[in-house]
Amino acid sequence: MKNYRIKNSRIWTADSRQPWADCIVIKGKTIDYVGTYEQSRLEPGMMDVDAGGRMMIPAFLDSHTHIAATAKTLWCLLLESKDYQSIDEIMDIVKDYAEEHPKGEVPYIYAYSCPTHLMDAEYADRYFMDKYISDRPILLCDMNFHRCLINSKMLELMEIDETVPYDPATSCNYERFEGGNVPNGIVSERAFEFRHDIDKMFQKLNWYPPSEADPETLAPVLEKMTDYGICGLHDGFSDSEEVFKGLKELEKQGRLNHYYHTMPLLNQFSELEDVIRTAKEWQKQYSDEFICVDSIKYFLDGTNELGTGAVIEPFVSDPNNFGKINMSEDQLTVVFERLNQEGLSIQIHLVGDRSFRTALNAVERAQKKEKAEGREFTIRVSLLHCELVHPHDRRRAAELGVYINFTPIWAGGAFGDGAKKYLGEARYNSMYAFNEIIESGAIVNFSADIVDEESLPEAEPLAGIQVGHTRRGIGCDGEIREPACECLSIEDLLKGYTINNALGMGIADKTGSLETGKRANLCILSDNIFEVEPEEIHKIKAEVVMFEGKLVQGEL
Repeated sequence: MKNYRIKNSRIWTADSRQPWADCIVIKGKTIDYVGTYEQSRLEPGMMDVDAGGRMMIPAFLDSHTHIAATAKTLWCLLLESKDYQSIDEIMDIVKDYAEEHPKGEVPYIYAYSCPTHLMDAEYADRYFMDKYISDRPILLCDMNFHRCLINSKMLELMEIDETVPYDPATSCNYERFEGGNVPNGIVSERAFEFRHDIDKMFQKLNWYPPSEADPETLAPVLEKMTDYGICGLHDGFSDSEEVFKGLKELEKQGRLNHYYHTMPLLNQFSELEDVIRTAKEWQKQYSDEFICVDSIKYFLDGTNELGTGAVIEPFVSDPNNFGKINMSEDQLTVVFERLNQEGLSIQIHLVGDRSFRTALNAVERAQKKEKAEGREFTIRVSLLHCELVHPHDRRRAAELGVYINFTPIWAGGAFGDGAKKYLGEARYNSMYAFNEIIESGAIVNFSADIVDEESLPEAEPLAGIQVGHTRRGIGCDGEIREPACECLSIEDLLKGYTINNALGMGIADKTGSLETGKRANLCILSDNIFEVEPEEIHKIKAEVVMFEGKLVQGEL
């Protein structure tokens, strides 16, 4: 492994004690010096590199994304982005695909990225799907992977009928026809995966889609992350341990150029002890220098676009509807206590202000209970998305030591007006507000939360930084998304994608900033992010990427 002195660089370190430098010395995997060129020393055999004045930053991290899920969508039918007029137009495309790919070749059709609002058509149900394709199971997924339409064949193969329990209080369900208990083919929050019903279908078909256990399935997605200057990822969750096979093979081949964290999913409170055991088993069997399992994932509510987020004030269209929450405050308090006792952290999906408050209340109660029992509360509680936060709760995350995670590219209007019909104009225009949370001292980190091949470009942190800073979609000349005062600073965004993500992932001791003694994970950018026009930030490229002292992109 080579040693380097890189000089004549504008180095943003993410180290508050020394924010800027112009020279860095790397010995093997480790940073040996960061500071001024005049005080650096060139040792025998060390490469002396002139960066030509280019900006250097710590390599990016992404603390909430879906790598394995994205890899697995590479075989699916992607509906190209265009202005579709109806669900019928979508299904005509799917039908053409089915005719081109007979049942023997494609026994299960998975089409995704359907505009969610088209699924609102009253007639869009299982029988509508049957009219197009009935000889094999078919799944049509929306753009956000929170709502699906399936046909009768798929319901049959998964053994989903009126005997399967339905809980109207929770967001993860097979929906029913009005006035009865017969499943209508609408699936909320991918219940077929969380309940493992889809496994029954695959067994009966004697066919399985490409697995993330195949390193060549995972590699293209991980390589794209390297292109974007990312050296560490926290996968949204793993529904099996198959992913570790592919990762271990890539690691063996020297092709795993990332810190990869993942976690099992807690579906419901009754499964808590089982999930703890799973996390512990995965941790013992698979964790190493690059792979880590030290947390679990839970969905506390649904989505604002579907009216399944948990809200403090009722939806404007229904004064009796406060959305859906999947666990009580009492139960969540127990979850935090048990995880703290087991040393496992947690990431919680939530989008509504009621779920945000519930999570904070449960953290506060768990901390007090653990203290009363003589135990320090040490686990990391990360709240994901946090789209709607009541002003009274915005300073509480810092007080409780809770991590806040957001996807900045959403601030450009990625989800359109879908939530407005439920939240109303005022609440809709208060979403994605994080400046007070940051100012209060909370650790706010940023991620891409990509779920499929189509959204891969959104994983580029520099694109997220531009949209988070401008609150406009890339290439959009329209008005700033309200509230306009919530444009994030470049420095806060850089911190969120580097040192704050490292803190949220529990790896700030080795990465996230350019400091002596940490691993040599860095990017040299094509332009200075502080000097280009805000609308040009996404054009900046990570020309050089180094992971643990090894050049994984570009040349010095």
